[in-house]
Amino acid sequence: MSRERALLHTVDNQKIVACLRLAIGRLWFIIQCTFFILHSSQAQPVGHFLTDTIELGRPFQYALTVRHPVTQDVFFPDTARQFAPFLVQNVAVFPTRTQADVSTDSAVYTLVSFEVSRARVLQVPVYLANKQDCTAVLSLADTVFLRSSLPVTNRPDTLQLATRTEPVPLPQQFNYPYLALVATGVGVLLGAIYILFGKALQRRWRRFQLARRHAQFLNTYNRLTRNLGPESTQETSNEAIVLWKQYLETVENQPYTSLTSREIAERIQDDRLADALRETDRIVYGGSFTDQSPLALRTLRDVAVNAYERKLISE
Repeated sequence: MSRERALLHTVDNQKIVACLRLAIGRLWFIIQCTFFILHSSQAQPVGHFLTDTIELGRPFQYALTVRHPVTQDVFFPDTARQFAPFLVQNVAVFPTRTQADVSTDSAVYTLVSFEVSRARVLQVPVYLANKQDCTAVLSLADTVFLRSSLPVTNRPDTLQLATRTEPVPLPQQFNYPYLALVATGVGVLLGAIYILFGKALQRRWRRFQLARRHAQFLNTYNRLTRNLGPESTQETSNEAIVLWKQYLETVENQPYTSLTSREIAERIQDDRLADALRETDRIVYGGSFTDQSPLALRTLRDVAVNAYERKLISE
């Protein structure tokens, strides 16, 4: 009797164990299904530093990976605000990989830090798009440590800075940007003056040159004819007449130096000029100096003055 009870007790225990196993199996199946559903329906951002230690001012990298359903749109964090206190220098974005209706997006950020804190923690948000708004999901926090480049020493700090108050002369440098600015300003000013007053200035310059050449001609011509006498008539008169022809050629733009006296008289309509040229020809070619010779030379001078005045008016 006791043996039968033992057998019944053993069978009952086996049934209980089987029921417990079945219940545990079903619970594990439900947990796996729930995990799979959650795993497939919600994005999972994972961010971590690719190095444990960093140096001040030297670039380092931070990787961010997001797994999400293929139908879910995600937005990565703003590099201008959400990586503080680090500064983002560059971003490398990788193509999306999709497997079993789950997509994976990833990016590697090149950061730089100028903070002197020993440890820095970074946690960035990833935004999930929906019909009304975006939901922010934070990545797991990761920590990076600052590595000092200063040598480690156990010696107490007994050093003191030495003060030096003597002035140190610095070499002077030429200010090329200032020179370029001044040259540009002067060029603009000269250009504006030329546009506004260019024609008037050119006219004044031509009149000035004309007056200067006329003054030089009168000075030389008067010096040659002032003390003209029989002993130096031929040579001096020839020099004065050549000077007169050259000056008229410059003023009126006519080839007077290659023309004869008759041709010159025909081009310049002046009754006195024909008689004066005949008199100067007798002086040059015949060596004859008379009382009419000084008058003829003065007539040539008057013709040159009249030509100058006409040219001055036309300018």
